[in-house]
Amino acid sequence: MLRDAKEFSAELRLLIRARFPLIQVATHEEDRALTILQDLATEMNKKVIVWSTSRGVHNVDNTPLDRHDLLDGAPGPFPAATQAAFSELATTIELFDRLVTHKDRHKGGYLFVFLDPQSYLSDRSSNPIHRRKLRDLIIAIRTHGYHANCLIVSQNTDIPTELEKEVSIIDLPLPSRVEIEAHVTSLITKLKTNSAFKIDPDPTLVGRMVDSAIGLTMAEIDNCLSKAIVDDMKFNAKDVEAIFRQKQQIVRRSGILEYIDSRSLSLGDVGGLDLLKQWLNLRDDAFSASGRSFGIAPPKGVLVTGVPGCGKSLSAKSVAAAWRLPLINLDMGKVFSSLVGSSESRMREAIQVCEAVAPCVLWIDEIEKGLPRTHGYVGDSGTSLRVLATFLTWLQEKQSPVFVFATANAIEHLPPETLRKGRFDEIFFVDLPTHDERREIINIQIRKTGRDPELFDIDHLARISGPEKFGDDIALTGAEIASWINEALIAAFHRRRGDDTGHDLAVGDLESTLERIVPLAKMRQEEIAAMRRWADTHATRASSPGNAAAAPAIQLQFDGRRLDV
Repeated sequence: MLRDAKEFSAELRLLIRARFPLIQVATHEEDRALTILQDLATEMNKKVIVWSTSRGVHNVDNTPLDRHDLLDGAPGPFPAATQAAFSELATTIELFDRLVTHKDRHKGGYLFVFLDPQSYLSDRSSNPIHRRKLRDLIIAIRTHGYHANCLIVSQNTDIPTELEKEVSIIDLPLPSRVEIEAHVTSLITKLKTNSAFKIDPDPTLVGRMVDSAIGLTMAEIDNCLSKAIVDDMKFNAKDVEAIFRQKQQIVRRSGILEYIDSRSLSLGDVGGLDLLKQWLNLRDDAFSASGRSFGIAPPKGVLVTGVPGCGKSLSAKSVAAAWRLPLINLDMGKVFSSLVGSSESRMREAIQVCEAVAPCVLWIDEIEKGLPRTHGYVGDSGTSLRVLATFLTWLQEKQSPVFVFATANAIEHLPPETLRKGRFDEIFFVDLPTHDERREIINIQIRKTGRDPELFDIDHLARISGPEKFGDDIALTGAEIASWINEALIAAFHRRRGDDTGHDLAVGDLESTLERIVPLAKMRQEEIAAMRRWADTHATRASSPGNAAAAPAIQLQFDGRRLDV
């Protein structure tokens, strides 16, 4: 994955020099791509001719081409009728074919740029002549050594079968920090010449502005900056937050990625899972400048699987807060689109945004629901398998500091290649909470209600929420404990309203509410047993070895009192 426009230009220059006959630049930033192409063309003494169905053939700056620039040396612009004819792709390809073979062709060569030609090239197009003529042209360029390259500029990477082996796809990265900083600095310099604008002298302002704009296109950055400035004719810290809010809206509109505000959380909000938390805490500074200078490679990520409701998703949110990194949620189900080819481009776009925002935590919840198993019937013409290949290749090869925190409830539904070493740093299994973990979870949940846990018999509550109450190997999950305490709170509130005694939540409320709960572990006992067998050989336990939760306490009578030992 190319990191910035400089790397993109270098790679594109190599493809052009190597005479690749067909290159696709995958991007939403058409104007930025054309500017880079024009700069390369000037450097390499090549002539750029652009085609679009709305304007026919024209220059990069949208000005019309003179006939002298194209055919027979005749001066003057094209007549309107001729220009309209060039709105048809096949007619333009014929023109380009004549150009590369003409005796007066441009000596440095040509870059023939097609803007969004997929409607003509698609396999669903009723007229295959466009595909055939383009293929004839690129074969002629390749076999006869003509000084020309055909370039498609479009985010849609739907390439017809006839051209799949001819095309090389290159993604234009989103603006880097360096590019955005130069752009923002240039804007501030211009604003300073106008006394109507007030510029905050804070030396950190530009850096914070750049951080808030990372992950946006240059056009989106311009829109955000314009809105922020016009709002109050000032350029200050308030605009940083405004740009970040606008960025959240832009990312949310993509329908794939979403910013999650996890600043109020910490790993202390996760009850139990001590081994997972220890593993995460050890990597707290891996993304820092000191960690990089020490030679630490950024961790790739973890896959956390296990019993539903036992803290997997909460751990993802909490680690982002603990590491002071932005949390981005990727909905794998929304990657897939009804338009052929767009699913792959949406996945590449999501990856591109994550790498632009890095360092960050990418949370993929229930990842198994969005990835197909490679054996068996898929039924979508291979789209999901191509998306899977794109995602797995990125997981394996990524160098950017994007920490992937994936969760899965049904590990058996994941493609086996997802679990291969190198994709994730570690695979953790989350089991039902042990006795000590239930104590910790109950403490956290009671504290969240605004009550003091010291006023409750937490050991007793931990026992009755586990095997002592429900039987061997059955206990409430963390989510069930949270729901149990909330139900008891409702019962206490109703009782308080009924007798107006002012009584608060009591252990009796929790005991009576518990009678109505049927634990997930009881309903899905066989499935959980199968999960544990799988974890014994494929995963690392997220918690220390079991303790008193594995079996009911032994009860003794002493001096009229019941003791649990």
